[in-house]
Amino acid sequence: MRRATFLHIAREGWPLTLCVLVLAAVSHFYVHHFAALLLLLVASLLLLFFYEPSRTVPSEPLAVLAPVDGVITHCETGPDPWLDRESLHVRVKLGVLGAYMVRSPVEGTVLEVPADARNRNPGIASWIKTDEQDDVVLAVSRGSLLGASPLTVRYGERVGQGRRNGVRRLARAVDIYMPANSRLEVELGQNVCAGRHVLATLVHKQNGQQSHNGESNGNGGKPA
Repeated sequence: MRRATFLHIAREGWPLTLCVLVLAAVSHFYVHHFAALLLLLVASLLLLFFYEPSRTVPSEPLAVLAPVDGVITHCETGPDPWLDRESLHVRVKLGVLGAYMVRSPVEGTVLEVPADARNRNPGIASWIKTDEQDDVVLAVSRGSLLGASPLTVRYGERVGQGRRNGVRRLARAVDIYMPANSRLEVELGQNVCAGRHVLATLVHKQNGQQSHNGESNGNGGKPA
């Protein structure tokens, strides 16, 4: 399910922000205007934390997009602890005031992570299988999303590339595992924006040649 916003603020942020604004009004009339100013500052910070800008998704169907705003702190080939395979592993450290929502890195169907992997690994993960049968895992082990998985959709449901399908809440870093032969498109220390920057490109062989982009996807470079 695609998550909606109102005035680019995630719906989870409005009740808390409105409560703080009410307290600010009460403080202004019954306590002190200085307390009201402090509460207004808190409300402003909350709006920044829950802010979710619109993004233009690139028209690259085999691209693995950044699911969150942040900085690349890890990008190399290594084991995938969730699917027991060799993979290209990219880690994004989240920015404090980055986009609030998690975006799906690829288009595909959400599958259930194997039970043994959930039991032996700390954190939570979402497994997406693309239409080209590529496996991409989005995992959070540092911090908390306060939920059962990064993408808040049911198993068997489809997610769109770059679409909003979860919230980052208290997560500090997000790990993306993809096929080991994927072509890396980022470097250490690079800043990335959710749904806008390409982390890697999935590689397929067609008629003896490697294909990276294929046909245009359904987003068509339109805002999401």
